[in-house]
Amino acid sequence: MSIAEFGRYELIRKIAAGGMADVFLAREWGEAGFFRELAIKRLFPHLVEHAPSLRSFQTEARLMSEFLHPNIPQVYDLGYCDGQWYVAMEYVDGPNLADLSRMSVRNNQPIPLSVALGIIVQIAHGLHHAHERKDRAGRSIGFVHRDLTPQNIMITRDGAAKLIDFGVAQTNAYAEERGLVRGTYAYMAPEQVRGHALDRRSDVFALGIILYELTTGVRLFSGDEVRIMRAITEEDVPPPSYRVAGYPIDLEAIVMAALARDPDQRIATAADLALHLENFAMNARVLIGPPVVAHHLREVAPSERLPEEELGFVDPRISQPGMPAPFYDQNGDELDPDDTGVRRSLIPPGTPGGAMQSGIYSDSARAMLDAIEDEIAELSDLFEEDDGDWDEDDPR
Repeated sequence: MSIAEFGRYELIRKIAAGGMADVFLAREWGEAGFFRELAIKRLFPHLVEHAPSLRSFQTEARLMSEFLHPNIPQVYDLGYCDGQWYVAMEYVDGPNLADLSRMSVRNNQPIPLSVALGIIVQIAHGLHHAHERKDRAGRSIGFVHRDLTPQNIMITRDGAAKLIDFGVAQTNAYAEERGLVRGTYAYMAPEQVRGHALDRRSDVFALGIILYELTTGVRLFSGDEVRIMRAITEEDVPPPSYRVAGYPIDLEAIVMAALARDPDQRIATAADLALHLENFAMNARVLIGPPVVAHHLREVAPSERLPEEELGFVDPRISQPGMPAPFYDQNGDELDPDDTGVRRSLIPPGTPGGAMQSGIYSDSARAMLDAIEDEIAELSDLFEEDDGDWDEDDPR
């Protein structure tokens, strides 16, 4: 049952709404009964005459159409209909990463290491594809996403991770004045906070933040905007092992290299980050990939159709620009990130730890193996709790 006709598209239902546009699940019909489902993103009518908003909307569509990668949604069409600009694009049936984290905790199944690594590796590959894009003359387009956050990573029912929201992306053809800061503060690189020149390493830092948070259950940068910016530019990042007892040394080295304050000391490319994580997973006998991600999604959201609140509808608690995604307790209530109890709530028994290296498997890993034995030969995703606080004076 559709709710409206929109040009050659049939709008089925609204699946998301934001500050600039709403998004609908739609259907496009062709000859001989052909049809396909897609998403229609429509710029709000009152913004059609607002030049910056319209330029951002059109630039995002044109930029995304340049990419052809399994971890970036495809754009099919950019057009104007019934007084509204729209983009027709690939429909991603699933939650964003922030919502997946919330659903996981609420269902007493915090995201396992295997799932966290699988998601980050996929996004790193998609990001590298975008960073490597060249123009017709063979020159790099200078792509930097600039707003890599859990809300801008979508997870499909098949376990594919998709990088979305290219609205504030930077390219050589669309570069703003130096000093203008755009993005989400809690996921910015130091050079981005300072308004300095950006390159692909700025996105690597943002992805490192998400990796840190997924594997520790702790928000890395929190507080008001001033507090967040000061922490990013001036304070040392607490190593994951201070958050989680027994955190794997090799994984910690990767995380900290991605979060180096000096871009020259940082992991240089998203492809390098993916390779480091894939090698770690192989050596630690942690199987990663879309089937593992898909299994976890089925466990925490088993229904055929996810509730609308899990499909990207804007939650006022997470829609404020520049603010980090909140963490939630098992009842879906927002948690205070400065409360040490948050870590006890978010970190499941057996986060990545030393037990992983002993070859002992957790109960959750055994259950996963039993459930998808045709897809997984061996899986290890042990976790351990730690409620200790980061102490800069600790000599460890």
